[in-house]
Amino acid sequence: MMNTNILIVEDDNVFCKLLTRFLSKKGFLVKDAQDGKTALKLIEQEEFSIGIFDYRLPDMDGIEILQIIKEKNPTTKVVIMTRYGDEGIAHLAIAKGADAFIAKPINPIELLEVIQGI
Repeated sequence: MMNTNILIVEDDNVFCKLLTRFLSKKGFLVKDAQDGKTALKLIEQEEFSIGIFDYRLPDMDGIEILQIIKEKNPTTKVVIMTRYGDEGIAHLAIAKGADAFIAKPINPIELLEVIQGI
């Protein structure tokens, strides 16, 4: 699991940095972006083993990013974050190739368990 490259895309800057710090301390190599455009630039520049994408972003949704990252690297595992109660989106995400989804508010320990399980 070491040297696992993770890309987090989350428009809430504080929450995004919190997850980045948490996962970095657990030994992951983490990059983050607050919008889809920045995420796509990062995806072009390097390969990620895991993507953790918020469904609702200012410029696109997490499923669009999911499809782009899977096209470039089909082995990338993707976790979609949705607001509590967005079960329909979670099912759509799985249908489009997401490996897991997690409902907000997110407990970092729970996220770590999801990452280790995919």
